[in-house]
Amino acid sequence: MRTKSSQQYFDFSEQSSLKVVQEYRNKFKKISVILDQNPQILTLAHKDWAKLLSSSGKGRSGYSSEQLLRALMVMFIERKDYRGTVILVDTSDVLRPFVRLAPGATMDFTFLNKAYNALGPKTLEQMHAVLNDFATSQELISGDKQRMDTTAYETNIHYPTDSSLLWDSFRTLSSQLRTILNDLPQLDLHHRFHDKKIKKLAIYIARNASSKRKSTQREVKRQYALLIQRVRWIHGVAKAVYDTVSITDYDVAALGHYLPLVDKIVDQADKRILKGEKVPPDEKLYSLFESHTELIVRGKAGKPIEFGHKILIAQTAEKYIHHYQVMEKQIADKDLLTPAVEAHKNLFGSYPQMLTTDKGFYESMQQIAELEGKIPVVPIAKKGRRTQAELERETSEAFIDGQRFRAGSEGSISVLKRAFKLGKCLFK
Repeated sequence: MRTKSSQQYFDFSEQSSLKVVQEYRNKFKKISVILDQNPQILTLAHKDWAKLLSSSGKGRSGYSSEQLLRALMVMFIERKDYRGTVILVDTSDVLRPFVRLAPGATMDFTFLNKAYNALGPKTLEQMHAVLNDFATSQELISGDKQRMDTTAYETNIHYPTDSSLLWDSFRTLSSQLRTILNDLPQLDLHHRFHDKKIKKLAIYIARNASSKRKSTQREVKRQYALLIQRVRWIHGVAKAVYDTVSITDYDVAALGHYLPLVDKIVDQADKRILKGEKVPPDEKLYSLFESHTELIVRGKAGKPIEFGHKILIAQTAEKYIHHYQVMEKQIADKDLLTPAVEAHKNLFGSYPQMLTTDKGFYESMQQIAELEGKIPVVPIAKKGRRTQAELERETSEAFIDGQRFRAGSEGSISVLKRAFKLGKCLFK
């Protein structure tokens, strides 16, 4: 059974005379104190790891849940990848005592990766709630102000074009089929898949799709028809193999996963390219490998659209993120406002004295009036034309001060993206 806590590791390293090193050491000492004061955080992580990580009597499982949790904290605080984290911990006289590792022992980076993947979203929410309760009980944060903003957490996909998705479909199915046919020669199937020819079709389309010459556009459409035809063919072969092999003990779960996705990719390419029909954005598939990906229209300069999932981040005056929401299906900003305000009230016991967001959260002046009945200052700008009274409201000192506070949420999101892995999700 996995050990929950590690034996206290004493720090025998020499103290540095450099002020910057002393500050670095003190930072991790303070974090260690917070973790010790909130043992529920470790308990929550341990529940997931006790179920999902190996528990043999020796080897990697010899590392306790506490050591894994602290190593993951080092990874995010120091902005490292898994390999960089274990190297840093193994060679640092400051971080080894923080992680509570014995001399000469450090977990492998692959095991650290498995540990992070084993933490469920509900567990992370509960850990965050523990920190919220601690921060409020110690009066480290106050509920006087609340600001919020949304951003897109991008999935790790290439830009989705019909030709690239069709090529992804063909090469994935051909790879799956080759593996099955090599393992089960008794099927006596001798297909030649001609991957290179199909790749040439996709490359030709990618290079010439933007051409304005009518003759080139006709050729691109012809090549699209051929590419769709070839993907339909291999989908039919894969479906027949799946139906044959699925009744045996051979594992064809991966092939079964890809078949309906490839069918959807072929269908949307046929509608858009050959039939000239429009496919609604929420019905499109943007990646064969990250099929949950959504198209998010943000309208940002240089990046009008993004592919991933929308998230909401709400902060207090101390820049502490006390509420967040990750959306499986994106929700309009205006519909996120009330639940976030109620979450603030549940945490602090009262509504904030100031609530500020950008105008994306604006729905109507009636919405603003309802909020002002609970919250004294609501600096949310109106969309469209303003009456004289509304103009005076938005030029008042309290409104301007609130919008200055709101602008800080952009900086917080920037830091999360640049330094804390919120730029692109590299996990499936």
